[in-house]
Amino acid sequence: MSTPASSSGMSSLKAQDVLPALRQMMKNLEPNIRASGSMDAAEDLMLHLEERDPSFHRYEFVKLIRSNIEESLGPLMDEEIEKYARSGQAYDTGQDTVVQTMVAHLVNSPAYSNLTQQLMVETKSAVDNLTREFQEEQEAQQALESRVEGPGFRRAPSFGYLSQSSDNDSCGSSLNNSDFMFPNQKEFEQIGEKMDQRQPVETRIEAIEQLGRIPPTEVLSSDNWSQLKKGLMDALGDANEQLADKSLKLHARMFSSSQHSMNREVYTSLVEHLNMQFTYKGQKGDLKTGLDVTSPSACRLLRRFRLMNEFMCVVPSYWIRCPDKFLEEVIDSTLYLLHTHPTKALGGAEPLTPVHYLAMLDKKAGWFKKWMHGNYSRTVVLRMLKEKYRALIDNAVKKSLEFCESRKQPHSLLDEVTSALQRESISTDSQLPNVGEGKRTTYAGPELEYIYFIHSLCMLGRMLLYSKGRAFFPIKVKDKEVKVTDLLVSFVQLLSLPNQSTRPYTGLDAASLVADVLKMIAGCEAALVECLCKDAVVSVLLEPVKARLMPTKGKKAAGEATLLHIADILSCLASSQTGRRMLLYGEAGNKAGKPNRNISSTAAHTIVEFATRALSSTLPSEESSPSYEVVGAYVFVCRQLYSTCEGLSVMHSYKLHACIAEAWRMASHEADIATTPLPAVEGDQTDSRRVLLWEESLIDNLLNFAATPKGLLLLQQTGHINECVDYMYARYAKKLQVSKHEKFGYGVMVTQVAATAPGMVALQSTGFIKALVNELWTQLECGRDDVRVIRPTPIPVDPIDRTAHKSFTAVLNLLSSFPAVYEALAEQKLQNAESYTFRDMPNDMGGLIERLILVDTPAKMHALFNYEQSHTFGLRVLSVMCSCLDTFLLLETQYKVQESLLGCQAENVKEESNELIIDALSVERNHVLVRTYLIGGPSERKLPPRVLLEDGRDPYPFPLFSSFPIPKSYPTTMAGRSAMKQDSELSRYLSQTKTAEKNQAWLDGCRKAFCKVLTSKPDLAKANEDWKELTVLVDMLEKVVQGQIKVQEETIFPKVDYKGSDKGLKSQSLSAVQQLGVQLTIRYGTHLNLVKNSKDTKEQLSHLLKQVRFFLRQQQRNIDCQLRLLQGEYVGHDWFTSTLFLMMMGKSERCWNFLLKFSTLLSSGYLWMPRLHASAHLPVPLTVSGIHPVYYCSAHYVELILQAEVPAVASAFRMSGYTPSQICQHWLRQCFWNYLDWLEICHYLCTCIVLGVDYQVYTCVAILRHLTHDILQHTQNQDLQVFLKEQPIPGFRVGEHLEFMQQLEERYRQTVQPDMRNLAKP
Repeated sequence: MSTPASSSGMSSLKAQDVLPALRQMMKNLEPNIRASGSMDAAEDLMLHLEERDPSFHRYEFVKLIRSNIEESLGPLMDEEIEKYARSGQAYDTGQDTVVQTMVAHLVNSPAYSNLTQQLMVETKSAVDNLTREFQEEQEAQQALESRVEGPGFRRAPSFGYLSQSSDNDSCGSSLNNSDFMFPNQKEFEQIGEKMDQRQPVETRIEAIEQLGRIPPTEVLSSDNWSQLKKGLMDALGDANEQLADKSLKLHARMFSSSQHSMNREVYTSLVEHLNMQFTYKGQKGDLKTGLDVTSPSACRLLRRFRLMNEFMCVVPSYWIRCPDKFLEEVIDSTLYLLHTHPTKALGGAEPLTPVHYLAMLDKKAGWFKKWMHGNYSRTVVLRMLKEKYRALIDNAVKKSLEFCESRKQPHSLLDEVTSALQRESISTDSQLPNVGEGKRTTYAGPELEYIYFIHSLCMLGRMLLYSKGRAFFPIKVKDKEVKVTDLLVSFVQLLSLPNQSTRPYTGLDAASLVADVLKMIAGCEAALVECLCKDAVVSVLLEPVKARLMPTKGKKAAGEATLLHIADILSCLASSQTGRRMLLYGEAGNKAGKPNRNISSTAAHTIVEFATRALSSTLPSEESSPSYEVVGAYVFVCRQLYSTCEGLSVMHSYKLHACIAEAWRMASHEADIATTPLPAVEGDQTDSRRVLLWEESLIDNLLNFAATPKGLLLLQQTGHINECVDYMYARYAKKLQVSKHEKFGYGVMVTQVAATAPGMVALQSTGFIKALVNELWTQLECGRDDVRVIRPTPIPVDPIDRTAHKSFTAVLNLLSSFPAVYEALAEQKLQNAESYTFRDMPNDMGGLIERLILVDTPAKMHALFNYEQSHTFGLRVLSVMCSCLDTFLLLETQYKVQESLLGCQAENVKEESNELIIDALSVERNHVLVRTYLIGGPSERKLPPRVLLEDGRDPYPFPLFSSFPIPKSYPTTMAGRSAMKQDSELSRYLSQTKTAEKNQAWLDGCRKAFCKVLTSKPDLAKANEDWKELTVLVDMLEKVVQGQIKVQEETIFPKVDYKGSDKGLKSQSLSAVQQLGVQLTIRYGTHLNLVKNSKDTKEQLSHLLKQVRFFLRQQQRNIDCQLRLLQGEYVGHDWFTSTLFLMMMGKSERCWNFLLKFSTLLSSGYLWMPRLHASAHLPVPLTVSGIHPVYYCSAHYVELILQAEVPAVASAFRMSGYTPSQICQHWLRQCFWNYLDWLEICHYLCTCIVLGVDYQVYTCVAILRHLTHDILQHTQNQDLQVFLKEQPIPGFRVGEHLEFMQQLEERYRQTVQPDMRNLAKP
């Protein structure tokens, strides 16, 4: 380090430079320093000056220090940086960063020590000069004042406080016509003596005016503050209006001080004065005579309460910055005043209390709401109420209960009170007596009691939101303990006042106020559980509804306003999981699967019964029919329930969907008539509008049945799915929310609708598909016209650009289900034109496949502006679509997808070497080709990545190809497997059993043995490479099925004799889809060493499939339906039969015999997808719907259980716009092929057949639970659909999750299994 350089840098720091810079800064800071009020505050201000003063860096003193630091330490910093750059590493590994290391070196350098030392010397010298100049100036000023004014007040220096004159100041012009004064202690003592109440009024007024010219901080810091405070309080209570007014204005002016200590003293003084008014000055009115606010005494008192209330409402915004003592003193003094109760005169009326006066100014206790908002103040408020002022809460509860009990009396007076209080209550002018027209001047006793009740109601409602507030209960009132439930029951009973107005919301009526409080409680989860989720509360709440269902003779039913209030409260309850369970299952909150789930005493049954009877106009005729508004409100509550799986399971027996559909048809007809031009009649326009709104409300409620799989089936059965989807599309295009309590839009509902064939038909007919495809094409190829281009569009670096990601997800959701894909693409030929113009835009999914996926001609390539990005988009869509094996078979047989991709690969070669070029498109095509060729679980196939590796020498070590079969490096080698011991418990159990012994007891024993072996020996079926021990599982299945056909509960389908013949079957041929499916099955079985890839094996499997097709055709009915899915035989491949064929090592005869017996069992309807295709065993409406029981039953209960057991996963699905039912339907259709290893597929089938078909549901739930972490992660990455469909399920073992599935069986079997058995009535 260079010392000379440092010394030269210090030469510029001289006293003559520091002094003016320091003087300038202190002059700017002088007002803030004076306002500090104390030395500690001023010191704190200076220490944190940089944080608080925005002009800090503009002060000359700061600039001077900075320039000297740069001049003295700058060269040293440069040396440190160069030294670090040369070394390439930090000096001290103990330091966290390089910067800290350099700073440490600089701080320890001699140059830094010299700089700080000289800076301190020069600054101290400048401060001494400033101090000396200030003292000289003060002495000269005092000498001048003594000559000019004589002894008396001394004025502030000219740079001090400026004149505060203002006509609008609260203290009036008499206090502000001169500058502030700074008296000494003797002068403060003289003012205090003048304010003594024994002095003449004029003297006291003059003293207050003098006090008003003194800064509030000076007044508070004087030694005579206690004397001054007493004088101000005496003046407030003086009979002279001018003196009292002056004192009140001075209090108001002092509140404007920024010093919390001043605010505390002034507020406590005001509160103490008010307390004295009620404690020592007698009554301030009584409830018998009421209150005339124009009287001088009442006017003055109200103005003081108003000033106090304004401070109470403002102080919470800043008291967190004040000491704890400030908060405690403010709260303590306030609560002390409010709990004060004047002594009642003997034989006199009930006196008015401070709460009455405060309630007139703040009816809904806004101050209490603000005080309870933050935990900082709420803790203190509740602690003081509990320890010292519990009487305030006790009295509020007592007054509330007394008011509620009065509901049994005629309420004509209460109606008048409520109506009167709708007008503006108290003038906000400074002079209350000068009230104008429409202002209240008098309050009768009942009105004052009602205002007190409103204030108490709002206070108690706010307290019930918090656990410490609820801890005050039970409260003893008149020798009776009042619990929270008792209080709420009393409040709820106010909703059904017989003389309520027909208008639901009148502001201050008791019903509206109670409804607001209950809705506020319903919005807080913890308060909801402890307060409203009680049978006693909900029962009383529903009494008016029950009275409309079963009217009592001579008793008037509740009015429209009451019913609407109740519906609003119920809607708030139903918007949360806890409240919904309360309505569905009662206070116990029983989960689905409990025996009492169908008891019709719960609130949900009452609500849905009222809604259905009101819709069908079958309510008792003693009362007029409820209006559309009332009926719509209760249908909306039902909608909040049936839009969830558990709600629909409880309510579906009421056929609400049919009632809504019939009401919509009638409303639609009425709307058509109402909108027909007719002669103008007064009122017709209003009625027409009302009918149109009613029609829209009904179709909206009907649409929301599509939120669940079973609800979608019910919607389809109404015959109005097209109208509902059309309505949904109109709202979806406007990006509207589903409802006021729904946070998300229609994304989930669109996905649910698109999971079925009729849903896809409806989406196509409404133009939804066309609009989506057009929007996607615009984003990929055209860009948006309404976006102003201010810079060139960046080149996309991700395979799916961010602008197209939403459309990508929407397309995947629509094409996720094979039935929907079949309806959209079956028999649809591609255009394959010789040329395309840039204006040619696809309008359907077939056009999208042609233009973005099968880009195999120069014309298609040249028609794309962004060929690589758009084709990559299409290949990604194709990859996800082909994860569904049936969809892949359809695309391959109809469009020759693999052939097209192989042709593109063959053309993408180097001219000189004929090697395939590695680029983004060839890598994507290679991935799709391998994915569609190989079948296998997570450990049975290896898929190439879609990105290049970081290894520069070999960025893509996976071989590209342009013809099948694929290179041998892709299929994994099936490792040898340890054989199961021949004496396993299951094999011994099976070998020791005779055919005649296969009864229910034997089945139970087999289940136990299977579970025990499955959980203790997960390698049950892991035999050698020939899978010899797989026969144990097959033997078990055959014997279990043989035993189950003897159990009546398991055999729900009649036994049908097979009428086919081998000769007749040979003349038939399989469909192209099934033929390709046979090839995939044989390829997979060969890879697993289960069967040989021979012509004989293919013929056996083909013959088996023909037998199955003919056998099932005997049990199908001819259906006249527009769905392509139902026009003929099952359109997909029979993956269940193929799985059994491989399990039985290609023994087709054994497999056929098993299927003949298995076809009579319940489990065949859910595991064997073709079993119920167009089946005669199902009712015609179910068959015509084209929706399989796997979707509307199995997948429905997966969503129900998932919401209860793994809510995080259920929420993740909802946020992603995808549904668990879609992915589960996808897995179950193809028996988990490509998702689980072969061993786990076998375990899955054995588990569902042996333990019960409801284990199909529990297995899906267990898998989703197993994938929880991945699901949450990919939801955050916004690619959940792609992950679930493309990726296998690694690490899942049925045996490891069997215990969890058994727990689900215990909780949910009584719900799931009966519905799965009842195929005729979903």
